Amino acid sequence: MSYLENIAKHKRRLGRDKDPRVPSDINRISLWFRKITWILLTAPSLRIMTKLIYPKSTISHFSRDGAVAFTIDDGFCGIDNPGGCMLKDVHKLLKSYNARATFFITGSHCEHTTRDDVDALLDDGHELANHSMMDWPYTLYLEEEFTLDINTTENILKQYRKKAPLWYRAPFGRINKVMQKVLNDRKMNHVVCDAFANDTAIPDADWISRYILKRVKTGSVILIHMPEKGVREWNLEAMRLTLDGLLKRNLKVVNLTELQNRL
Repeated sequence: MSYLENIAKHKRRLGRDKDPRVPSDINRISLWFRKITWILLTAPSLRIMTKLIYPKSTISHFSRDGAVAFTIDDGFCGIDNPGGCMLKDVHKLLKSYNARATFFITGSHCEHTTRDDVDALLDDGHELANHSMMDWPYTLYLEEEFTLDINTTENILKQYRKKAPLWYRAPFGRINKVMQKVLNDRKMNHVVCDAFANDTAIPDADWISRYILKRVKTGSVILIHMPEKGVREWNLEAMRLTLDGLLKRNLKVVNLTELQNRL
């Protein structure tokens, strides 16, 4: 089966199709309800929930002092938003805070980003990790289909990087035994997070940053989704506010590999 045949078999709505693209897409009552729902759902803490929901091998944080990992999902720019790439803006923001991040790249999101912009990102110590080819769950895929998807994404990422970090994040955080077996065979680590504010559904940069900063701890893995022009653009400001708060707490912001190896 080819990759295109694989996509045709599993074709479904992209995850972002259900989310607000701009703040005006959601009314105040719905926004308030989403915030309250997220607070209640994550009340036990994401670290505890990871232990209950995921395989033991899934990582949500590291035992490290003085630093946190900053991760960004759905890089670089959606296939449905050809003029929306904000990689330069995100790169500039991270650089202004001397922060490094792990970008979890959706393979199909690489069409509208220039090679020069990605090279500049990697030159500054950021890293690219696998987030599958499409913005949808993979729990219905057969083993050979999921393997093909992982390999196709890796082949795209190889054009940018020399060495592949062994990180993977399942879209929507949904993983099953078939997916875990493929990751184990490839010696890849599934990484989630312990500081996340459901930023795809809640277009409020101030609330997102405050929620993350209340829950972040030393060794945390932070997640904010990639902003694009006209799509989740609020997340650029959410990143700025979060980075500013981390700086005030004297927490160094690094990528996943650096946090894992930090003494």
